[in-house]
Amino acid sequence: MNWDLEAIQTAGWVQTLDYLEELGSTNDHALLTASDNRPHPRLILCNQQQAGRGRGSNRWSVTRGALTFSLVIEPESMGIPRERWPTLSVAVGGALCAAIQPLIPEADVRLKWPNDVYANGRKLGGILVEVPAVTPPRLVIGIGVNVLNSATTAPEELRSRMVALCDLQATTTGTSSRSVVLAAILNELKQHLVRLENDPLSLAPHWRSLCFLTGRTVTLDDGVRTVTGACQGIDDDGALRIYTEFGPQRCLGGTIRGYEPLKDSD
Repeated sequence: MNWDLEAIQTAGWVQTLDYLEELGSTNDHALLTASDNRPHPRLILCNQQQAGRGRGSNRWSVTRGALTFSLVIEPESMGIPRERWPTLSVAVGGALCAAIQPLIPEADVRLKWPNDVYANGRKLGGILVEVPAVTPPRLVIGIGVNVLNSATTAPEELRSRMVALCDLQATTTGTSSRSVVLAAILNELKQHLVRLENDPLSLAPHWRSLCFLTGRTVTLDDGVRTVTGACQGIDDDGALRIYTEFGPQRCLGGTIRGYEPLKDSD
């Protein structure tokens, strides 16, 4: 397909754009080129990603038709202090939900803490935020969204757990192109990062309203401990609140190892 790269650049927020036909991982490329002194934010976009990464040792399986890109930002120049960096995953997740929901208005789009976007209970997209060791400090925000890569063509073990926009959009309106989805995400990202700078507490109600895990019994592993209990939502600072047999716990990081369906779900 043809990308509308000129429209992305003329929109005015992305200052530098690197387009590659094929990459192993846009985040890997962003980390390797993190010292690039061209103007930021810098967008790395590829037509086909071969070796997408998730958090920790997780891999993200994508097939042709997925939208995969990374954005390199300079948080200090954007007015985002270091103490707000831990909230970035949920802030980006909130922006991703806000961008996607209008494209699939009949679907239930949710943020699965800390870095996944779900639609109708299945994974639609993911986020990976990384910190390269460069000066001035920069952050790499990697995003992947299933757009044209239908779940019907995914490996059998993934079909029941993933979904794509083309699976959810009404055939009468047609499926959004990756360029349209990318433009919507970049627009929402800009707005949410400005709010993270100027009024971070205004984002918290949005995160809470989107939390996929609220009301579910979850098991979280943060590398030091395993926490199991009833999820009470996302706190103002992006922490996940879990009520355990020992009382309430706040988890600023970790991996959700399991969760139960909502009690009132079918």
